[in-house]
Amino acid sequence: MEKQILNKIVLFIITISLLSACKKGDGFAPFESVSVGEGFELVYGSSPTDRQAFEARRTGSSPPTFADVLTRWRRFSGTFYYPTLASIIADPAYCQTTMDGNGVWANSVAPNPIVNPNTAGACNTPSMNSLSWVFLNGPDRLHNIQNTNNYNGFFSAIKFDNYIAEATLSSSNGDDDAIGVTIAVYVDGSNNIHTLTAYRTHGGFPPPSLGWGIVHKTNNTVIRTIGNKSVGGTFGGWSGRNSQIRIERTGDIVRAFASPWTMGNTPLAIDPASVIEINLADPAENLLDFRGPQSFGYETLSQPNASFSLLNFTTPQTNSDPDFIYDLHTNRVYSKNPSGVGYLLVNGASAMQVLGYPKKVTNLETQREFIINSATAFEEIL
Repeated sequence: MEKQILNKIVLFIITISLLSACKKGDGFAPFESVSVGEGFELVYGSSPTDRQAFEARRTGSSPPTFADVLTRWRRFSGTFYYPTLASIIADPAYCQTTMDGNGVWANSVAPNPIVNPNTAGACNTPSMNSLSWVFLNGPDRLHNIQNTNNYNGFFSAIKFDNYIAEATLSSSNGDDDAIGVTIAVYVDGSNNIHTLTAYRTHGGFPPPSLGWGIVHKTNNTVIRTIGNKSVGGTFGGWSGRNSQIRIERTGDIVRAFASPWTMGNTPLAIDPASVIEINLADPAENLLDFRGPQSFGYETLSQPNASFSLLNFTTPQTNSDPDFIYDLHTNRVYSKNPSGVGYLLVNGASAMQVLGYPKKVTNLETQREFIINSATAFEEIL
């Protein structure tokens, strides 16, 4: 059985080699040029969290959830960019207390007592805005309690240019401001945050004033609002209402949709007439810098108790049930168990040889990236 599996991998490699650029007319590409998939593979490194994730996959246990990889995402508020959770230093420090299961900060005590750091003006700072992102259960949702003074974002370290994303946006608070899904975000060399975000509002001060549109901005400065339109009107406040946003990105083409407003946890169907389409390659759009793979995320501005539920993100570049997983730590390959539960070792197969090198590989489940440098060496880069 193991020999058959190994032969399967060898045959797969030879097939790809035949389709690759040939070397000196010999009909075959050098082995190190073999490229498997799109670079999105279930690969695992040497960190303790990777070892745990690998064992879970190997034995057939549940893969990591969004809540498990939350700390790997980047954050920003206004002009402040935080590449890691550890880089956020609460200012003022006494505002960072403990958070309960509803995403609510506890009151601070002497020598700097603050009642309700969630709404206190002294605690409405970029660092506290960013520290307030949390994943809650019952129902599962991403949440930020603060009534931020800045555009406040939370985005992936991994980058994409082909995906479909859905999120249901809501707030129990009666304010009328902005909650959105970040279509693409990048941070330039000066740590300026550039975002292209689909927003829902109830007519508050931030655009889109009619309740639905895409906003291009840098840091806290809006450059342009694209497709400002009404999808079910505005009601002067969220007050428990929700709306679903759907983003479809295929390379340079972005299509954004929204559903009309409704109450409760279940959104109405997406309204096809809500579509806003953008071609990032069109110079007239002034969005050329968003071309290529970019991070994806979620944002708020001045809307307390912002929640993102029914989160769904799919990309054709991934396979949630692959035939093989790759352990870079031991340089081994594992094949799907015929029983359908877990993976079995493929004797004699080298993970780094099969994947190819030099090559960047990404594990979306663990939100980690690696560079394979040779048949025996790799490094984690994210």
